[in-house]
Amino acid sequence: MADQQSQTQKRGGGERIQRRNRDQRSGESRTFSYLGPGPVEIDVNMRGLEQMADGRRIQTWQFGRGFNDDRSVPGPVIEGIEGQLVEVTLWSQMPHTIHFHGLDVDQANDGVPSTSGYVSGMGGMGGMGGMGMNFGRVSGYDNLGSPFTYRFIAPHAGTYMYHCHVDTVLHIEMGMSGTVIIRPPDNDDKLTWSGGPAFDKEYIWHLHTFDSTWHSESVSGPRTVRHRPDYFMINGRDGASSIDDPTSAILAFPGDRVLIRLINIGYQPALVGLGGLEFEVIASDGRPLPEPLRTFEHLVAPGERYDILFRMPTGADYAAMVEYLDIRLRKVLGHVSTRIEALFREYNYFGPVEPASPPVE
Repeated sequence: MADQQSQTQKRGGGERIQRRNRDQRSGESRTFSYLGPGPVEIDVNMRGLEQMADGRRIQTWQFGRGFNDDRSVPGPVIEGIEGQLVEVTLWSQMPHTIHFHGLDVDQANDGVPSTSGYVSGMGGMGGMGGMGMNFGRVSGYDNLGSPFTYRFIAPHAGTYMYHCHVDTVLHIEMGMSGTVIIRPPDNDDKLTWSGGPAFDKEYIWHLHTFDSTWHSESVSGPRTVRHRPDYFMINGRDGASSIDDPTSAILAFPGDRVLIRLINIGYQPALVGLGGLEFEVIASDGRPLPEPLRTFEHLVAPGERYDILFRMPTGADYAAMVEYLDIRLRKVLGHVSTRIEALFREYNYFGPVEPASPPVE
C-alpha cells in the first residue's frame, strides 16, 4: 500500500483542526473526550501503534486522534443532538469511508463504497484486493484526498457506532470504528433520552479483540479467513492495562447512577458482568427497551449496542469482567477485567465537600 502515513490536510491556508470538547468542570458526567455536536472533521492515520500489556506494539489504522485522545483504537466519539443536523467530514489519502451503523441515514451518506462517498476507483491497482471494485459513486467526490462530508439528521437519542466500510473485515480489525452518541433534543448530557432515566456518570466500553496475525496485512485474503484472537480488550486496553484505565474503571460516589454504553466492535460475542453487581439493561441498538431487564450479566453479540445502568453501592469494590466466547458460546477464548469502586465523599459541618475542579486545559 503506497503512502500509508498520516496526511496533514490544509484548508484556507491553515491547518485543519478537529473540533473536540472536554468539559473539565467538577461534576461532569462524561469520562471520555468527544467530537461535536456541530461540524466534525476526521482524518486517517495508517501508521498507528498500540502498545499491549505484554509490551508488544501492534500496528493499527486510526480515525483522527483515536479514543480519548490517548490511544489509536478505537476511534473518537462523535456526538449529535436528536433532530439536528450532523456533519462529519472525512479526509484521507487512502480509500476509506464512514458507515454510521444503526443510524439509518440515506444511501449517499451511508458510507457503503459502491453507493456513497468518498473514495475513488482503484483500477490502477486491480481494484480493492484485486477484485476490480470501484469506490466513490457520489458525483463530485471521486478523487482520493478530496474531503467528503456526511450529513444526516440525528435520530432518536441513544448509542450507535461507526466504522470504515472499505474491506470492512480488515479495517474494523485494524481499529477503524468508534461510537456515536445522540443526545436528547435539549442536549441534556445527564439524560439517556427524553423521558428516559437520568445518570450521574457515563462510560463507554468498546468490546473488542485483536488477532495480531491480521495486523501485518494490507487487504483481506486467505490469511484473514479465520479470526483467532490473542488480545482481549475494553477501549483498546488489555490485561493489567485495563484494570485502572480511566475510561474503563468505574469510580463514582455511593448513590450515583452510572451509565455504561456497551458497544461490541469485535468479532466475538462478549459476556459482560460487573463482578456480582446487579444492573439494568435499558436500551438496545439506540432504542429503549419496553421494560428494563435486571440481570447480573449480559451477552453482547458483534455489532450490538446496549445501555446498562446501575446505582453505585456504598463501599463497592468489584472486579468487572468481559469474557469473549467462541461463536457457538461454548468456550471462553479470553477475558479482560476492570474495577468498580465507590469513592469516599468528604463532609464538613455544612454538608458534602465537592472535589476541586481540575485546571482547564
